[in-house]
Amino acid sequence: MPPLVLCDPPREPFWPLAATRPVAELLAGTRTFRARWAARAGPVQGLWCDREVHGCAFRTGDPGSSGPPLLNVWPEAGSDCRVALATWLPPAGWEFGDEPVEFRAAGAPVAWRLNGRDGPELSAFESPGEVRSLLAALGLPVREVGGLFLDSIWSVVAGNPDLIAADAAEFPAGETVTGVDPVVLLGETPRVGADVSIGPFAVLDARQGPIVLDRGASIEPFTLLKGPLYVGPDSAVLGGTAGPGTSIGPSCKVRGEVEGSIFQGYDNKAHDGFVGHSALGEWVNLGAGTITSDLKNTYGPVRVSGPAGRATTGLLKVGAFLGDHVKTGIGSLLTTGARLGVGTHFFGGRAVSPAWLPDFTWHDGDGGSRAVRLDAFLRASRAAMTRRGQTLGGGEQAMLEALHRRASGVPARAS
Repeated sequence: MPPLVLCDPPREPFWPLAATRPVAELLAGTRTFRARWAARAGPVQGLWCDREVHGCAFRTGDPGSSGPPLLNVWPEAGSDCRVALATWLPPAGWEFGDEPVEFRAAGAPVAWRLNGRDGPELSAFESPGEVRSLLAALGLPVREVGGLFLDSIWSVVAGNPDLIAADAAEFPAGETVTGVDPVVLLGETPRVGADVSIGPFAVLDARQGPIVLDRGASIEPFTLLKGPLYVGPDSAVLGGTAGPGTSIGPSCKVRGEVEGSIFQGYDNKAHDGFVGHSALGEWVNLGAGTITSDLKNTYGPVRVSGPAGRATTGLLKVGAFLGDHVKTGIGSLLTTGARLGVGTHFFGGRAVSPAWLPDFTWHDGDGGSRAVRLDAFLRASRAAMTRRGQTLGGGEQAMLEALHRRASGVPARAS
C-alpha cells in the first residue's frame, strides 16, 4: 500500500489550540484526526505542518503507532503516495484507489492519489501551504467525492457529537459495567474499556447518543453522563453533568456542567462552573466558577476574533477556545466566542473577558494586561506536568520559548 501523508489545513482558524500542535493532532470524537486516518487508511508515514509546531509532544496522537510521524518529509522519491488534508472526513466506502486523481469535497481539493513521477517535485517544498497549492496545480483528473471538511476549531466542536457517535461503533468491545450498584443506565449499554470505575448513584443516559468510557476512566457518585459522550483514558468526572457532545481527552479532571465541548487532554476543571461548545488545549486549569457564554442574547450567529481579525462562524452556539496552559481565576466569565492564547492568565472576577487575548497575556479583568514571564511560566508548566506523570521535553520547551518570543516581539534566534 502506498505511503499515507497528511497535510494540515490553514492553521489560523484552529488557533489557539493549533499554536502548539499540528491540526492533525486535535482531538475530535474519540481520537485525533491522525489516529482517525490511521484507522481508516493505514499508518500515517508523514505529516506536513508548520515548522513552528514541530516541537509538539504528540501526547494524544495515534495510540496504535510506534511514535510521532515524520514531519515535512516525503516518502522515498519515485514511489506512489496518498495525500489527504488532515481534517477532511471522507464518506463511507471511499478509497484512494490506484490511479492518479484529485479528490474534491464541495469543489475544494481535499485528497490526492499520486504516482511516482510527482514525488520529486513535492520534495522541494517546506510549508503545508506550498504543498497544498502545488498539489492543487498538478492538473490531475478530478473526482468529486463529498465528505465533510472541517475548516476551523468551531466546526470541529459543532461536528463532535456525530463523530463520537460514529467512533463509538468502532470502540472495541471490552469490559461490562459491574459492581457499581446502584447505577442507572438509560438507553444503549455504554462502551467501557478496562479498569473503568463508576461510583454508586451515577446516571448514564445514552438515549440521545452513545457513551464511551475509555480505559482507566472514573466516574464519581451522583454524576450524570449524557451521550454522545467520550471520557478518555485515566480521566475523572468528579460530579455534575457531562455531555452531550463532549469529548474528554486523557488524564483530565472535570466537574460541574459541561456540554458540547472538547478537552484535548491533561486539563483541570475540578470545580463547579459551565463550559459549553468550547475547546480547550492541554494543561488548561479553570478556576472555581469559571463560566463560558455560548449564546448571544440576539440569537444571531457568533463571530470570533483573533490575531488575523474577525471571522463569522455561522453558528448560534459557540463558547470559548483556550490554548495550552491557559489559567482562569475563580469566578471568571468568558464571553461568547472568546479565544485565549497559549499561556494566558485571565483573572476576571467582576468582568467578562475580552473577545481574544494574545499568547502569554496576563489580564486582570479590568483592562490591565502584561506579558507572562517565561521563567515563571515554565516553572508552573513543569509542576503541572509532574502532577500528571508527564515531563516538559526539550523540543516542546523550545517551541514554547519561540512562541513566547514571537508574542513578545523578540526577533527569532539564529539557528
